[in-house]
Amino acid sequence: MLVSVLSAGALAGCTVSASSNLTVPGSDISDSAAGALEEQIGIRPEMDCGDDQVDLVDGTVVDCVLTDPSTGSTFDAPVTISGVDGSEYRVSVEVADTPRE
Repeated sequence: MLVSVLSAGALAGCTVSASSNLTVPGSDISDSAAGALEEQIGIRPEMDCGDDQVDLVDGTVVDCVLTDPSTGSTFDAPVTISGVDGSEYRVSVEVADTPRE
């Protein structure tokens, strides 16, 4: 499953790293990815993309874990950032076909 959504990052939630890239907390990526999936499937899954700051750079992949709210099963769900324009960006989520062990 591949899902994309335009997610506007709030500048207040962004920081500038030493490399001059804007960054957002992993929790912002989790929220964006969960929202994208909710729009596609009608159910908001729990997403965990960690607590680290994430560079807002086209092509950045964040290793996330999706928890299915109806079964509790967890799935690998890498999120790719694209279309970065300042603090605005899109996320694409690819959810694994089989649960994690």
